[in-house]
Amino acid sequence: MKVKELGHLALKCRDLKRSERFYTDVLGFERKFSLKYSDRLPAEQGSDPDREWIVYLKVSDRLFIELFDPEGADKSGVPDWQTFNYQHLALIVDDIFEAERELRLHGAPIDSKPELGIDNTWQMWSHDPDGNKIEFMQYTDKSYQLVGR
Repeated sequence: MKVKELGHLALKCRDLKRSERFYTDVLGFERKFSLKYSDRLPAEQGSDPDREWIVYLKVSDRLFIELFDPEGADKSGVPDWQTFNYQHLALIVDDIFEAERELRLHGAPIDSKPELGIDNTWQMWSHDPDGNKIEFMQYTDKSYQLVGR
């Protein structure tokens, strides 16, 4: 098997709308589409059929963040829904200091200020409304991710 690319990162949200606002208003991702409960669950399961279950946010042409309303994932049998295996999301930015300014402008949390990591890449940490860790990275001409070690 040869994996071509990453398709999406799926996140369970306590408040779907609040998380969507964070990822669109603060981080600038575009809302691509949503799925409603009625798209998957039979009406007799008691969910509001017009309520959004999943929201897809476009990061780039073929990369998405998938935000899940917790009720729908639990009712539809998403595997291991109660288990958490997520560590963090890493986003590449052109200017780490500008990213810090923009996060502060939006009142988003700054968990660590920008610093040059041991991999020669600038990094800074924040988190979304559900506490999911987000690493912001700015590559340098010496970043191990680009030149190896």
